[in-house]
Amino acid sequence: MSNAGFMEQAWAAVGRRLRAVGLLLILGGGVAAGLAQGEGEGRPAAGAYLYHRPEAAEPAGRASATGGLTVRLPTAGRRLVLAFGWKHRKDRLSREETTEAQREWFKPFRASMGDDGRTASFTGLPPDFYDLIVIDAATMTLFEGVDMLGDDLPELATGPLADEIQTTFGRPEGRIAGVDAFFDSKRLDRFETDGVRGAVFIQQMRLGRALAESGAEIPGCIHSIDIFWLMKGKREGGWQVLSRQQLYRQELPIREFFRHQYRRELQGIRVGLRPKDIGVVLRELAE
Repeated sequence: MSNAGFMEQAWAAVGRRLRAVGLLLILGGGVAAGLAQGEGEGRPAAGAYLYHRPEAAEPAGRASATGGLTVRLPTAGRRLVLAFGWKHRKDRLSREETTEAQREWFKPFRASMGDDGRTASFTGLPPDFYDLIVIDAATMTLFEGVDMLGDDLPELATGPLADEIQTTFGRPEGRIAGVDAFFDSKRLDRFETDGVRGAVFIQQMRLGRALAESGAEIPGCIHSIDIFWLMKGKREGGWQVLSRQQLYRQELPIREFFRHQYRRELQGIRVGLRPKDIGVVLRELAE
C-alpha cells in the first residue's frame, strides 16, 4: 500500500474513533471538590470514587467475577495498590455506548492491604490481564507497569513526537488555559505512540491556591496521577485528547512529584476464575 493510501485509511480510523469516543476529558473546574476530605470521621478518602466499588452490581451480560489476586511486597508500608484491567478502558469503549453500571467495572480495582502493607489482596476481579500500580505517599514513590496502547512503536516515542506531546500539555504562552488547567505543574513520566495514537502517563500538582467545597483553603498540595489517550491531529504538531483515566488524586503536604519507575514485572498479570498469588514483587524495596 502506498503512503498516501495508508494515511487515508489512518485518518478514516481517526474519524471513526473521534465519533465513537467523543471528548471525555474533564477540564479545570470542580477538580478540587471533595479533596479536603480525609479518612476517618465517616468520610471517604479523597479520590476514593476513582476506583471500583466492591458493592457494585454486575452489569447485564457479564459472567460472575470470582477471580482473586494476591500481591506481596517485601517491606511494611502504607501503600495504595491498584489493578487496571486490559479489556475495558476508556480508550476502547465509549461513554455513549456503555451504562453507568458497566463503567463502574471499567475503573481500576483497589487492593485491600494486610500484614502492615506487605500484602495486597484483590477479590471479585473479572477474568482479564491486569497491570499493577503501587503508590506510596510516605516515601513519595510510584511503581507502575501500565501497557497504555498495546501495540505502540517505542522508536517513535522520542524526538519530534515527544516534543509535540510536551507542547500539548504545556501552558500556552500568555494564556491560562491548557490541558487540565487546574493543575499548574505537570511531569510526563512516559509516552507511548504508534505514530497516530498516543498515551501519556503523567503526574500533576496544584501548587497554587485551591479551595474545598466549604470554601476553606486546602493547606496541602493536590496531586494527581493520570493516563491521557490522544490522537494526532491533522495540523502539524497538534494532538487531540480523547480520554483520561485518573489513577490517584489526593492532598499531600509534600510539594514534589512522586519518584516514578516503570516496572515490566507489574504488567500483564493474568487473572482467571480462581484465586492467584504471584508472590513478592519490587524486591529492591527491602534493600
